[in-house]
Amino acid sequence: MEPLIVVIPGIGGSILADDDGRTVYTVKASTALARCLDPQALDMDRSLHPVGLIPTFGACHPLLITGYDRLMSRLTQVLGLSQAEVATARPDDPQPVRPDASLVAFPYDFRRSVAHNAEVLDQEIRRRAQGRPVVLVAHSMGGLVAASWWASLSDGIEVREIMTLGTPYLGATKALEVLVNGASARGLPLPGPFNRVLRGWDSVFDLLPHWKAVGDGTGRLYPYQVAQAEQVVPGFQARAEAAYLANRALHQELDAKAASMGGNPFTVYYTQGIPTLCRAVLTGDRLRTEKADLPGFGTGRHGGDGTVPATFAIPDFLEGTPRSWHRLKSKHGELMEEGAVDGHVAGYGTSPVPAAIRGAEEHPAAYMCLDLNDVVPAGQPQTVRITIEDASGQALDATDLRVVLTSMGEVPVEADGEAWVAQIPPLKAGVHRLRAMAAGVSGGLALEEIVRVGVVPCLSE
Repeated sequence: MEPLIVVIPGIGGSILADDDGRTVYTVKASTALARCLDPQALDMDRSLHPVGLIPTFGACHPLLITGYDRLMSRLTQVLGLSQAEVATARPDDPQPVRPDASLVAFPYDFRRSVAHNAEVLDQEIRRRAQGRPVVLVAHSMGGLVAASWWASLSDGIEVREIMTLGTPYLGATKALEVLVNGASARGLPLPGPFNRVLRGWDSVFDLLPHWKAVGDGTGRLYPYQVAQAEQVVPGFQARAEAAYLANRALHQELDAKAASMGGNPFTVYYTQGIPTLCRAVLTGDRLRTEKADLPGFGTGRHGGDGTVPATFAIPDFLEGTPRSWHRLKSKHGELMEEGAVDGHVAGYGTSPVPAAIRGAEEHPAAYMCLDLNDVVPAGQPQTVRITIEDASGQALDATDLRVVLTSMGEVPVEADGEAWVAQIPPLKAGVHRLRAMAAGVSGGLALEEIVRVGVVPCLSE
């Protein structure tokens, strides 16, 4: 029997509408401006309804923000489905649209907790599965929703596979940065009222790092032990501790479920090596987050995808089963674009799973790490640091490294003893492609990495 395949987005990945059907949140420029002017529309006490997944969007290029429409289109194609076999869940509607659909997008109210959305997912799966096995494809926070559902609510459902991409099983330091220091949209600080709204969301607390990520000069603290955060976010400690305990309970439930079943359905996709906020330093009342690995975790899986540290994208119960791990190279927001999941899901259609998806070649002998923000302000020079590492995270040398910008040609590169450094001159607004090429790596390998850089006008312009 063909499975029911459900796509679950990350936080901010669902379109939300009010009771009158007006779109309150999506990635359109007009809606984003409206939310900056009236962020209270996203307050937790406002009644909002998920109506779809955000599309791909860009002010000057269609890929400034990666949505989920392209993933849905590719999955539709590799599974050989017609549009009549694809649906978008509307959890608030009494009757599901196209109840027999084989591919379903599951938007959810990402302001609310992981546990709350797991219950909503359970209701949607049970009214659609109709005896079919279930496959979940989940990005970022969506993976926590999927894991919570499987651990405590999935009894009676045949779960064939759960694929998670960049899921912060132990949280992410970026959530701590957002709560305490305020959020930014692609490098541009958001207004204070918007940050006050974000600090009310249960989901952001669920995404806090659930490990001792904060150093205060005398030792290491869990985020809920940082009393200074109360000055910015009243009630922070109690809510952070509740989120920590919920995460611990989730991992215990996952362990128990896997033990009782003699296995688990999880396949984990993650990125390693991109500099990622991993730890924080508390100096007096000031909390500073850093792109540095946590002490005591070794160097085998340092860095991450720019948002989620690699170490915490793999849940505890999968630590002993590396065959379930699949390393990608994209940044967090673009993990759906690599095509690995497409090939994997194709195995549930008429085509077999490509060998490269599960074989040894998924872990290359060497890879290139570029430390550069996805989106930068126009008119300001930028620095990109490049390192080359093997599969274990050890640094490698190269005989030659070049960096080329499609908009202006080759950029000078210098070595500083720890990395290659390229100084990018001020760029005009738009989307630029940066191509880094290394030769003579590890005895003769040649590597190439191409990334997009979105350049947006400064707010003062």
